[in-house]
Amino acid sequence: MTFPKHLIAFLLVTFAWSWGFWLIPYLHANGVALPDILLGLAAESGSPAAWGPLVGAIVAAFTNGGPKAVLGLLKRCLSFRFGWRWYLAIFTIFPLLIGTSVAIELLTGGEMPPSEALQNPAIVPIAFIFILLLGGPLQEEFGWRGTLLDPLQERFGALWASLMVGFVWGIWHLPLFHIPTDTSYYDRPFWGLLATTMIISVLFTWIYNNTNRSLVAMLIFHTMFNLSHYVFPAIGMDTAGLVLFALQLGAAAAVVFIYGARTLVRDN
Repeated sequence: MTFPKHLIAFLLVTFAWSWGFWLIPYLHANGVALPDILLGLAAESGSPAAWGPLVGAIVAAFTNGGPKAVLGLLKRCLSFRFGWRWYLAIFTIFPLLIGTSVAIELLTGGEMPPSEALQNPAIVPIAFIFILLLGGPLQEEFGWRGTLLDPLQERFGALWASLMVGFVWGIWHLPLFHIPTDTSYYDRPFWGLLATTMIISVLFTWIYNNTNRSLVAMLIFHTMFNLSHYVFPAIGMDTAGLVLFALQLGAAAAVVFIYGARTLVRDN
């Protein structure tokens, strides 16, 4: 069984681009003298590294079908036509899961780290837009779901494809666990993030397959995942982190049980 050339191109470009740029702050943090022009790329807020999946997706589309395929890929972010129930799911699933995990921590005597969003709810819409454009979704979703998922679903079915995409998604983050950062995601063991991306990837595929494979749905769903962690800092709480892991696993298992592993779409 051959692996499509455009997917090989996607993986090579994505990892070479992102890991190449993340190598700069890694070397700098380990005492390697670097030119100032490279040190400017070491800044977490300005590094091009996070754009690797989008760059890889564009290269893969061009490899597979030229400029027309690239335009077709980018146009997929204009697909808003899916039922209101799926909009409801997209906007509520992660706030409910993550918020519930924090509530359980508080009810069992734990303390929550300060949350700027809860102290000043007016900044939440601003945070939503910032996260959507610069905090992961736009940089990643044209790659993970827009490029990698569908060919894997055709070969392995929705569940296995989800786990594969989630594995690649998690491994892509690996260098960030070896670079000094203020982001709490990367202060925890790497296996936690890897397991999480594999589990929630099932939820992403479920939403994706039931919204006519809309990348808009994926962009918003990914934004809600990151935004919910910004509002409810569960990762910085021991009990909440474990509860959240269990809740996400339970939600993914329920989706597979109800909708079926092959397509994650229930026949009506």
